[in-house]
Amino acid sequence: MNYSTKAKSIQQHPFFNAAHRHATNLALHSGNTSLTYFELYSQSKQLARGLSHRGVKPGNIITLGDQPPIEMIISIWACTLGGYVAFPLNTRFPKTSIAKIITDVNPTLTIADAAIPGHTTVTSSELNAEASQVSEENLPPFEEFDAASLLMTSGSSGDVKFVQHSHHNHIASAKGSNQNIHLSPSDSWLLSLPLYHVGGLSILFRTALTGAAVIVPDEKDSLPIKIEQSRVTHISLVATQLQRILNDQSGLEILQGMHAILLGGSAIPQPLIQESLNLGLPLHTSYGSTEMASQITTTTKNNRQATLSSSGIVLPGRDLIISHEGEILVRGETLAQGYLCNSTLTDLRDNEGWFHTGDVGYINVQGELTVTGRMDNQFISGGENIQPEHIERILCKIPGIINAIVIPKEDVEFGARPVAFLETESSSPDEGKISHHLRNQLPGYMIPVAYFELPRELKDDKLKISRSRLAHYLNAGNKHLHAL
Repeated sequence: MNYSTKAKSIQQHPFFNAAHRHATNLALHSGNTSLTYFELYSQSKQLARGLSHRGVKPGNIITLGDQPPIEMIISIWACTLGGYVAFPLNTRFPKTSIAKIITDVNPTLTIADAAIPGHTTVTSSELNAEASQVSEENLPPFEEFDAASLLMTSGSSGDVKFVQHSHHNHIASAKGSNQNIHLSPSDSWLLSLPLYHVGGLSILFRTALTGAAVIVPDEKDSLPIKIEQSRVTHISLVATQLQRILNDQSGLEILQGMHAILLGGSAIPQPLIQESLNLGLPLHTSYGSTEMASQITTTTKNNRQATLSSSGIVLPGRDLIISHEGEILVRGETLAQGYLCNSTLTDLRDNEGWFHTGDVGYINVQGELTVTGRMDNQFISGGENIQPEHIERILCKIPGIINAIVIPKEDVEFGARPVAFLETESSSPDEGKISHHLRNQLPGYMIPVAYFELPRELKDDKLKISRSRLAHYLNAGNKHLHAL
């Protein structure tokens, strides 16, 4: 199948159309604030005018930093209306990492409540105030294949990559999803994933295509409470979130009354799938990636265990094959424009247009994909990618640590958590000091939950230490393991 990337104009973005066709429909609800599609469009347009007044030009990158979710959503749509590239920032990273990210991306400015040192930062309120003092300007023509967003993802080296998507990528992703999981103007999708994550951002496009509402959960409320209060019909979850809801007695009946539960982000424990089946939950398991603008494959309504144990079938607008090495290769209308590095866009396709995911899997006779693992050592904890070598490099910078190997330990709630094996000197810091050091350089989900001495019999082999052998030691509870 040929997927053209030739630039072309279409009449309007789906968000424009929703503002007219579903003007009085609820578009966004957060806390005490509810906005119709017309109101959301008007506020987004106002912010886009404020950016234009600041001298921002179509194609410029706008970082979206720390701000309330409703303002973040308005900012994203403002970028769409103004022709700017939205870059939702993961503010969980340490300040030093954020500063480097800003330097690497080199955005025109940042919209955030808290200033980023050395970079132009404005608040939404400031932009709106400026926009109200100038005459209304015409919005630029919408170009479907222009850049729409930048999203961060981790590569096999652990370094951050910046994935650039076009409007067409996001729209095609939403269309394919909506063909499989029905969404109507009377439905609502809970924003249970962050907007800097492709799984969260994609919700905005799915709802805009259909006139459905986005519901933002209040941080002080549990997910079951928010679902019940807002009468949410659709939800995206990682396995960790689903397990937590099922552990909450009040969450069971609420989930059973939903129209669809989209589950992805990592390998899903079989007991969780069986429990969901026993409860009759409308579960859809999926496989996706940042590069492919969210879902690639998803299960249909056929909730048999064999199906839910897979990641489903390829959605419209995507192609998928398994290479001779067992690697999953993908392409299609949803595949990103490339990786942005030093203001240069690098293609992520091979000579035949395929993106090499680094994931390993197989397809059964029903066309259902099963993902069996990674070609590298990356693992996922609670929906977040973790590259062990990245943690190891930082550990080895700590005085007294000679060598470090990080492997995943199975965890019922998170799927896996990082555990570190260390070769140390007698003057090495204790576990508390090591964790304190790491917190200044890594997000919390990358901090190892336990530290062990590297087993002498492995260390003395003078050969490359086997990660699989360490995993065997760990999962078997080997008596030779000694906590640091």
